[in-house]
Amino acid sequence: MASPQVYGEFCRATLAKIILFNRRRGGEVAKMQLKAFLEKDTSALHKDVAVGLTKFEQKLCKHFSRVEIRGKRGRKVAVLLSPDRVDSLTQLISKRKHCGVPEENKFLFARPHCLTPYRGQDCLRAYANECGAQNPELLRSTQLRKHVATLSQVLNLKNHEMDQVADFLGHDIRVHREHYRLPEATTQLAKISKLLLAMEKGSLTNLQGKTLDEIEIEDNIDFTDSELSEESDTEEDDNPPYPQTEMGKCS
Repeated sequence: MASPQVYGEFCRATLAKIILFNRRRGGEVAKMQLKAFLEKDTSALHKDVAVGLTKFEQKLCKHFSRVEIRGKRGRKVAVLLSPDRVDSLTQLISKRKHCGVPEENKFLFARPHCLTPYRGQDCLRAYANECGAQNPELLRSTQLRKHVATLSQVLNLKNHEMDQVADFLGHDIRVHREHYRLPEATTQLAKISKLLLAMEKGSLTNLQGKTLDEIEIEDNIDFTDSELSEESDTEEDDNPPYPQTEMGKCS
């Protein structure tokens, strides 16, 4: 049965998983707005763009959803969501009112009876301590971002591929390079998602010397849900965000 307590635990767990997979700053994901999720990119992969991708990369584009959020210094950054994360978030949204989330709370990871979201770093810290990790203090968004940046050096990435990884992480690119690039959304769905999957499964050691184009992951990803959703004509709810109003402090 839905309750504010169950809702809160489910919300915090989902938030932590999304931060962990994307190696994203905890505050960036935590402050994701409901409107951004409802307006996530669901456009089909363009046929001309698909020609430059492998079959596996094409499936990844269908499998993952991409949500644009505001990052550090107001930069636009992306969060990639697998179908099970999308289902979890959709379920959370359906229980907001029943679990006491005010209509005025514009955040996706909203706290009951408050106008604020859950804190990403607090969620990571709590689950890191509970999971039995040998070094739970390393399971923080800052360390995770350094981790992906460091392990990316294992791969023989081209200059523009390093730019793509840096851009996804929200890092400033020192020198702007003029070259042909796939559209930003397609690059993140098809190529950066492979790197994230490899890190999640601890298989980067087997990818030494490879470029993003050469990475192929033997994975048990179930693409069925993604392919079925592509055939569905259902539309996302595009209701406007709730207006911000003042409320009392959270208990």
